[in-house]
Amino acid sequence: MKLKDMGSVRNKAVVVGMGISGLAVCELLLRQGAQVIATDLRTRDQFSGVLDHLEQKSCLLRLGAHNLDDFLSADQIIVSPGVPLDIEPLVEAGKRGIEIIGELEWAWRQVDIPVVAVTGTNGKTTTTSLIGEMLRASGKEVFVGGNIGTPLSKWLLNSSVADVLVLEVSSFQLDTASTFSPEVGVLLNITEDHLDRYDGFAAYARSKFSLFARQRTSDVAIINADDAICLEGSSEVRSRVLHFGRNDRQTQATVRGREIVVNVPWQTPFAVSLEKTHLHGIHNEENLLAAVLAASVVGAAPSAIQEVIEHYRGLPHRVEWVRKCCGIDFYDDSKGTNVGAVVKAVENFDRPILLLMGGRDKLGSYQPLGEALGTRGKGAFVFGEAAPRLYQELKGWLPTRSFPDLETAFKDVLNHAVSGDVVLLSPACSSFDQYESYAQRGDHFKRLVMELSG
Repeated sequence: MKLKDMGSVRNKAVVVGMGISGLAVCELLLRQGAQVIATDLRTRDQFSGVLDHLEQKSCLLRLGAHNLDDFLSADQIIVSPGVPLDIEPLVEAGKRGIEIIGELEWAWRQVDIPVVAVTGTNGKTTTTSLIGEMLRASGKEVFVGGNIGTPLSKWLLNSSVADVLVLEVSSFQLDTASTFSPEVGVLLNITEDHLDRYDGFAAYARSKFSLFARQRTSDVAIINADDAICLEGSSEVRSRVLHFGRNDRQTQATVRGREIVVNVPWQTPFAVSLEKTHLHGIHNEENLLAAVLAASVVGAAPSAIQEVIEHYRGLPHRVEWVRKCCGIDFYDDSKGTNVGAVVKAVENFDRPILLLMGGRDKLGSYQPLGEALGTRGKGAFVFGEAAPRLYQELKGWLPTRSFPDLETAFKDVLNHAVSGDVVLLSPACSSFDQYESYAQRGDHFKRLVMELSG
């Protein structure tokens, strides 16, 4: 299936945020003949010439500050996922009825290709990647991207062809999607996250469920029955709902022994083995359940699904074993940027855990983590901006020590860890106080581990 022929347009568009997706949107709009203003709070010297080619194509750059008049004179405003929607120019433009949409929504309007969209607080990237691999193994031409890897708009620049698009979708992208409606939507879980951007947990949960808001009755919604919030909300979904769950044997995909059993009403039932999987832990069983169910609905063959289960190695920084040193196992879960993810990581171990956590606080409750650590936690070593609050929240549950940064905390962990323990980096916070990304934080942790002698 190909892209829609959008022809040429003559409207005036403002693109907010010049990351990868914003740059691609500008390129595509210019191709279509639009008048384009690209705006970003960063200054020109922070882009190292990346924007020069846009300016050569008559794109107007507004850098270092946003110009309100640009927003108010636009026919359409396209925002990148990281741009807060409450900034003054967007609020004022919204009051005037100017259309404000996100990059995902804008790009989706230009494709006529079936979409599988995956959202949830945790597990999105692994599940999205698994679905893509299962469909590829079945012989389908697949684009995997969205909130991971390549934005949809960037893929569109190549006028690519695909049988299906498998997209990771964040709540921020859903907040700026007014017509986006995937043929298959997957909701993995909902736990507290991004409360620094939302007016409470209920608003965040509504954002996640908006994935299904515009689906047709013939579309499919795949929802985690083991997550109480997801299960409760699924009763309001109008499309065909399929549930997956480890604990509910009445779901359309469940674990029985070392098999995933799939029983979709309009398909032939089948089972695949987990004996040879490289993905371990409760969280990965949930990811596999969702991926197998979604891939089968889109047409993946059971044999192809089995092949991927046996060969898929997983993604870095997700409860990733780094090494054993002096009998201590070190795990990098830097992608665990919220409390729910850390709880899942902790539940994987039945040995004493020394937990490294910290970064920029997302303002959620740490009580579920304290409860999870009650039987397994040997100590919490907190660091970064969130350290003062983490210390106060966790000290009543287990021994807790506070440090300015990861490296200092790591050095102290080594004074308390003994053979048989697990040292787990699972921060429950974003990385942006001291790192550019969770990956950079995880890589730092790995270097510290690999430098150990013994």
